[in-house]
Amino acid sequence: MKEKYFSLDDTNFLVKSAVIAALYAVLTVMLPVASYGPIQFRFSEILVLLVFYNKRFIPGLVLGCAIANLFSPMMLFDVVFGTLSSYIAFMLMIKAKNLYIASIFPVLLVSIPAIGTWIYLASDEVFFVLLMQFMLSEFVMVSIIGVMLFKMLEKNEGFMSYIYNF
Repeated sequence: MKEKYFSLDDTNFLVKSAVIAALYAVLTVMLPVASYGPIQFRFSEILVLLVFYNKRFIPGLVLGCAIANLFSPMMLFDVVFGTLSSYIAFMLMIKAKNLYIASIFPVLLVSIPAIGTWIYLASDEVFFVLLMQFMLSEFVMVSIIGVMLFKMLEKNEGFMSYIYNF
């Protein structure tokens, strides 16, 4: 039987997922200059690494991403393409055996919302500049800052117990 990673009947899980969604959305929306420009240093993106440790974080993070992207100047593209890219990255992250490798999937898949922007702007030059800016900022937040933070947190047994038992 396939392992079920969430249930709508599990009130505890729904509340925890709502808190994760709210945390992601608030961390993004409260710093709009850093969250919605061509260079996006979204502190909320560090949270995506939780998926590497426990796939039960996926629903809350996908919902949080969608809510945060409702406030984007490119709302339609960000809600659709940004949320889709996060979901695909999460599906790849849960298969990764190494945190460093898992952290690269969100960086690579930031190309999906960049494609949405490219369609909107219809400019190859702008697309490649934006893509590099998106990927670089995602790499800094997730693969550098996020990985360093989670490597430190891995030493905290209480924190890791909570993450694994989410």
